[in-house]
Amino acid sequence: MAFPDRQTLDLHHGRVSYRQAGSGPDLVLLHGLAGNSRTWEEQFAAFSGRWRVTAWDAPGYGESDTVEPTVDAYAAALAALVDALELPRFVLLGHSMGGVVAGRFAGTYPERLRALALSCTLLGRRQAPGTPLSEPYLARLRELETLPAREYGANRAKSMAAPGCAPEILERLTGIAAETRREGLESAMRLIAVADNSAALASLILPVLVLTGQEDRTVTKEVSGDLLAALAGGPAQVKTKELPGVGHAPYLEDTAAYNSALQAFLDDL
Repeated sequence: MAFPDRQTLDLHHGRVSYRQAGSGPDLVLLHGLAGNSRTWEEQFAAFSGRWRVTAWDAPGYGESDTVEPTVDAYAAALAALVDALELPRFVLLGHSMGGVVAGRFAGTYPERLRALALSCTLLGRRQAPGTPLSEPYLARLRELETLPAREYGANRAKSMAAPGCAPEILERLTGIAAETRREGLESAMRLIAVADNSAALASLILPVLVLTGQEDRTVTKEVSGDLLAALAGGPAQVKTKELPGVGHAPYLEDTAAYNSALQAFLDDL
């Protein structure tokens, strides 16, 4: 099946762009800071034969309008999208920043979900509202403002992937990251900075899959450990899978292993 083109919807909070393909039960995909709906090309190829797969462009990404830079506002924007698309209960997968949104959506709208998959993600940075962005985030914004788009994308690809990543994978990551819009990046950074999904995850009674990359330098084992501890404090049925030899982009670095772990989780539902 061909990779689907972007579509757009004008909702109460603004425009949202997304891609959708396939038929069957629903699987919704949320990308990370250096991504957009193109992140999921290999997952569309693998799953749209048996699932209706939907991937949004987060606020400020793709052709989507920005919203207030809070995790609740992003979760509400996602709720508006899935309502407009008339999706029944679905499986939600969120990667990195998308995982922060997915965790909050699950805690706020648990009746909408069959299951939750969290990929290379965190609780949020749990900073006080109004705290200035950290220097690493500010440095990334300066890069986006001052470097050619391709150079910015190449820097992001190298920081995400594990050492030794194949050049063709780095090229794909570069092209996706090069499409990043400044307003979307800054808003998403501010979302992550103040988000705290501890209570949301501890409240879940859903099946949850937590995927981590063995060589992830962005979401380290300590950070993902905090997320797992929050889940362990509640009644969620949690499965974990560490993917060997990959960093922060396992959906492309080792597509076969990533899709296999997700497929096994889906098969058990």
